[in-house]
Amino acid sequence: MAEAPRKLAAIVSVDIAGFSALAERDAGEALAHVARVRVSATGIADKHNGRIFNTAGDGLMLEFASATDALNASIALCEAETKAKLRFGVHVGEVTEATNGDLLGHGVNVAARLQAEAAPGTILVSQIVYDNAAPELAQRLAPRGKIKLAKMRTLTSVYALDPSGAAVKAHATTPVLAVLAFDTATRDRASRTLADGVSEEILYTVSRVPGLKVIGSTSSFAFRGRDKPRAAKALNATHILDGSVRRTDDRVRVAAHLSEAESGVVLWSERYDRDLADAFALQEEIAGEVAKALTVTLGEASRVRAPKLTAALSDSYFEARELMRTGAIPCIQAAAAALDRIVRDAPDFARAWASLASAKLEMLRLSRQDRARLVDDAREAAERALGADPSMGEAYAVLAALEGEFLGRWREREALIEKALAAEPNNPLLLFRHGQFLVSIGRVEAGYAQQGRAFELDPLDPMLAAFHGYNVWSKKSKDDGKRILDEAAERYADNVFVWFMRLNTAALDGEFVKAEALREDGTRLIPGLKESASYKAGERVQQLMMAPSPEAFMKLGEDFAAMAEAEPAAALDLAVAMSVLGFTGPALGIFGEALDNVDAWRAGALETTRPHIGYETALLFIGETMQLRMNAEFPQLCVRLGLARYWRDADVWPDCAAEVPYDFKAACSAS
Repeated sequence: MAEAPRKLAAIVSVDIAGFSALAERDAGEALAHVARVRVSATGIADKHNGRIFNTAGDGLMLEFASATDALNASIALCEAETKAKLRFGVHVGEVTEATNGDLLGHGVNVAARLQAEAAPGTILVSQIVYDNAAPELAQRLAPRGKIKLAKMRTLTSVYALDPSGAAVKAHATTPVLAVLAFDTATRDRASRTLADGVSEEILYTVSRVPGLKVIGSTSSFAFRGRDKPRAAKALNATHILDGSVRRTDDRVRVAAHLSEAESGVVLWSERYDRDLADAFALQEEIAGEVAKALTVTLGEASRVRAPKLTAALSDSYFEARELMRTGAIPCIQAAAAALDRIVRDAPDFARAWASLASAKLEMLRLSRQDRARLVDDAREAAERALGADPSMGEAYAVLAALEGEFLGRWREREALIEKALAAEPNNPLLLFRHGQFLVSIGRVEAGYAQQGRAFELDPLDPMLAAFHGYNVWSKKSKDDGKRILDEAAERYADNVFVWFMRLNTAALDGEFVKAEALREDGTRLIPGLKESASYKAGERVQQLMMAPSPEAFMKLGEDFAAMAEAEPAAALDLAVAMSVLGFTGPALGIFGEALDNVDAWRAGALETTRPHIGYETALLFIGETMQLRMNAEFPQLCVRLGLARYWRDADVWPDCAAEVPYDFKAACSAS
């Protein structure tokens, strides 16, 4: 088949600014905006020798013969639309036309990424558009320097125009900073622990700088020694903070430098020579200098300063944080024990209290015993952290998760997780937990988007990769999702989250050989897996899919119901499996009983199937349980769980409200 010919075209990308928020407030008004903009765009495109070649959501893509036509049409559409603010990206580039009339190619991608960087009500154009536009139009375009467009290596010169005549503010891409693990002159454990700790505390402080994205520590600390030159490209970072630490008996010397990733130019560098006792004050001082170098306001002058610690306590804290990053149960337990000792000796150390709260929460998720004590311990540690420093986002997130111990406290959990994000908007773990909460209340698209942002900030974190890979597989591209999961498995062969998501996706895609191999490998990772109801259920489903028959199908449904009754710890997993098989009535019953007695499931379920505390209802809204939501009795379960009341009070409804074949809102409001 002959390759489609390429051509030059002027491409305009348009969307409605703030559409997602508007859709949440008033879906009808949002759809009316989209319909009105499309009608206007069609007429305006015709007048300027253009056409609409793609529509998706609230966006439009248009093709024109020249830069002048594209600009004139953009101005006309911007002026015609008075009820919504539009954003435009305009570029002239090479494209290929598909058989359905859609345009593909680099020219389309550049226009879309320019639009993403445009301020509401303005038009952002590339250098080639400026060079080829009619003189009277080019005079209206204000230069905005060079910016780095998403997923593009080179800097792009851009120009902006506000048809209203208002001055256009510069709107460059948000800086993305990777703080690498500082080097040490010696390889002894104490020096490396101090270097990693200083790096992590700098990362923590600068992650709270408004207007700055910071890559998470799991990803940025993965690049050491000879691998450091690859960090910027691998992490899509615009700036790199690196340095070295030299330690003597009672002194520490830190050299730090900030460089622009694209050019390699060093923007700022400094050396610090301090007593070891000043390690925490030192990281704050460096963070403040970095913020100035990035011309970003630190905005945290009133933040509670970290207390001075002895060298031994500093080392112990840094080691505990490193242990927590591994995610292994023994390491989490060791970290919690170390943090317990630290807060006894430094009771005003807010960061240690917040870390202890997170460690206790993770132990609670994984524990079969002493759960009530762990709840109390985690809550006390979080409250102590906030007492010492009210801006501890990590502590708010722990309290939000603990509210999930009682299904139904949706608004309380939401308020706490929002406080966490307000304090630390670029913390990958907090973004992930917010995403989990959104999925647990049925807002799956928004939840997956938050988890995508978390993964973007820390792409080498195995848990974030596991969930993001599954999300992509479920909603966007099976191949891309599996690629993310397989890459995570290469780095973290023993991570149970990665293993579990790979097993699920393989089994659901009918890749029986791969699924069987993964299921067998799981027996190495998880003691007692082979004897569990979840393992047996997976085997039975695969056997049925390989040799289906009506008799085996009905028998499997009966067996799963009996297994769920006999083993409460497996009930939710079996309910998901029954939903996949189409037994929605029995699945609803099992879900109801299991969620009414969720403690039994939390206490006995396998490590991989125990989600973060309070997010069990997410299983009601994932792709595998789609048939469950189609059952007209599903809203009754949502009423029992308090979800229906939350949706009505907040006037924010789950994604399934627009997907099911019955009046979901009316069904939720009837009870």
